[in-house]
Amino acid sequence: MGMKKKAYPEDAKTMIGLSTLGWTETIGGSFIIGMFMLYLTDYANIGAYAATLGTILLMAGKIVDMIDDPLQGWIMDRSKPTKIGKYKPFIIISIIMITVSMCCLFAIPQGILGNQVLVSAWVIFFYLLYDMGTAFNAQNPLKQSLTTDPAIRAKHITWPRVITMIVVIPVSFFIPMLTSINEKIGNMSKSFSLLAITIAAIAGICSLIGVALVKEGKHMEQDEKKKVSFADFKYLFINNKPYVSNLLMTVFHGFVWTMVFATTTYYVKWAYCTDLSTGVVDQAKFGSMTLILGMFQLFPSILGALVSPKLVKLMDGPVRVMRLAVIMELAGGLSLFICMILGILSTSPALYFICIFVLLLGGGITFVPGSMMGVECMDYTMVKTGKEIHGIVNSVMNLLSKIQSAVSTALVGLILISIGYEVDSVTDTFLGELSSIPTMLNRFIIVSGLIPAILCAISLVFLKIYPIDTKMRNEINEKIAKMR
Repeated sequence: MGMKKKAYPEDAKTMIGLSTLGWTETIGGSFIIGMFMLYLTDYANIGAYAATLGTILLMAGKIVDMIDDPLQGWIMDRSKPTKIGKYKPFIIISIIMITVSMCCLFAIPQGILGNQVLVSAWVIFFYLLYDMGTAFNAQNPLKQSLTTDPAIRAKHITWPRVITMIVVIPVSFFIPMLTSINEKIGNMSKSFSLLAITIAAIAGICSLIGVALVKEGKHMEQDEKKKVSFADFKYLFINNKPYVSNLLMTVFHGFVWTMVFATTTYYVKWAYCTDLSTGVVDQAKFGSMTLILGMFQLFPSILGALVSPKLVKLMDGPVRVMRLAVIMELAGGLSLFICMILGILSTSPALYFICIFVLLLGGGITFVPGSMMGVECMDYTMVKTGKEIHGIVNSVMNLLSKIQSAVSTALVGLILISIGYEVDSVTDTFLGELSSIPTMLNRFIIVSGLIPAILCAISLVFLKIYPIDTKMRNEINEKIAKMR
């Protein structure tokens, strides 16, 4: 007998769609965290001004986001369901905006490179376009509409995560691919742009196909007298204990992943692949080392995503799993810092990769339970208010994620500015003061090791007060079933 086909929303069509519609957002986020500052400083041919431009832009953009993101969430919640759903149209808009902005951010026209005003205007415009696109990324509200069953929700989170981590391989192994392409092109700047545009375009097309495959779930009938208003923000931040405790935990914990990814490529490049007497980068070694780095970043993320649903079931909910994983991250970050203090990290790539593996394995495990807690907060808010304000809830989390990404990358930018960082965009040779490289490396470890360890310790405090347990979860699900 053949395998029994599973019904919606566990059917193959839905699972494939959920596993592809997030490619653009994930790859875009990975590029912004791990490659944006690197492109500006090392490959855009902007000069020493690049680190300052990137740092100011990342921080100023978040001021705009603080107003814009909640507004976009409010717009989504106020909208009426269309023939294809309430949130799917916004996800389509998000995919298009992110794809276009990524192609333009990583391919600054050669004709404007000599003019700082034009370069700044180009980068600012498309960075803000990217930010607005991510604010319309309503994946979690879409998933919330599909089911309230925790087991199915875990599948909706786990398998898209695993598939996306596999698809994000080109980002993890971007530098080896870049060096290979550059052997034929002979210009690191042009090679970088060509590869980035290709990856962004493919991700955009696949994401649009994924959206088309997913049938959005049911929604409450919208009462014109009870439309979502800005007053609903007050409830979220004052009376909603699950949301507030989860938000505070995320405020601190969310920096861990972004701080690690913002520094790793820089650290490997200048600690293990550079002649410190000349500033010349061994491109072959750099390609090989980043290939190893990519594997040590990718495999723990996939392994963590695969293991975490089983842990959620075994440990009766997501909270205990989050605690275990955060403790692992704390141990990995602290180990990095201790090894740096002992003076053995910059000469031992193996030790660095092991610490990164432990840290990111913990991070990989947190994704599923963390996402489940976020969707649970949407459920709780829906039951207590009688309204679907998932867009607002999601926009606040998106805003927080973008702030964390920007702050982490800006910290790297400040480190680069402080040492007068400048690299030849064609030959990839360090043009600054060579004696400043060891100082730069130590500061990178503080950002990716010590600070994440402290933030993990604080996160554990807020995890302890998260109130949704199995009993409350079942009661919420029963009420939602009646409301729909």
